[in-house]
Amino acid sequence: RRALLVWAGLILLLGLSCLAAWAPLGGWTSAVNLGLAATQAALVAVLFMRLDEAGPLVRLTAACGLFWLAILFTLCLTDVLSRLANA
Repeated sequence: RRALLVWAGLILLLGLSCLAAWAPLGGWTSAVNLGLAATQAALVAVLFMRLDEAGPLVRLTAACGLFWLAILFTLCLTDVLSRLANA
């Protein structure tokens, strides 16, 4: 039952993501879609991977993975912005 509710929520968020891609949101389109994607990822991590019931070591490992992903995004954004500034 729990998995079915999460699946329905993910399908709903997918539909919202498709609608947001075609909606005239201007500069907010990317931000809205990233927010929807983050919500989907959180649902999968917490409910399908059962991080809400996991031990502290598993939660620490997941947090370290998110921290590393944030570092990679920051370095990528720094590279793109530095190339734009030099163009």
